[in-house]
Amino acid sequence: MPSILPGCLIALLILAAPEPVRAEPLSRALGETLYVPAYSRIQTYPNKSELLASTLAIHNVDPETTITVETAGYYDETGKKLRDLIETPVELAPFASTAFLIPVNDVSGGIGANFVVTWHSSAPALSPIVEAIMSGAAGGPGSSFTSRGEVIDRQRPPQ
Repeated sequence: MPSILPGCLIALLILAAPEPVRAEPLSRALGETLYVPAYSRIQTYPNKSELLASTLAIHNVDPETTITVETAGYYDETGKKLRDLIETPVELAPFASTAFLIPVNDVSGGIGANFVVTWHSSAPALSPIVEAIMSGAAGGPGSSFTSRGEVIDRQRPPQ
């Protein structure tokens, strides 16, 4: 007499299999404001810190749409705006990028410094990749890390 156990086991495995992962459609926007954590220094010991340079990098990842970076502000750890990094809006063609440097000797931002970036486009575009790259100790081993921007406001296209 044949056993039904193998057939039941196969049916259970099929029923228990996870759903295939479906990629979400790419989200497009007409503009965004992004908050990007940055650090002009980090604590390395209780009473010692390491100075860091911060580079703000903005990459247009949309293969078809030009975006315009309207503002890029640098703020200190209390939330006070220290300066604007852009005097006039900067257009970024598809796959183009731009960067701004806060040098290692500029400690005005403090441990909790940050950037706020706004961009827009005339047609819906993919969100740019906006990162702060922190690096220290030129000429020797030092800390190096990145932080990615988070969208804090988005202008969506009409549906």
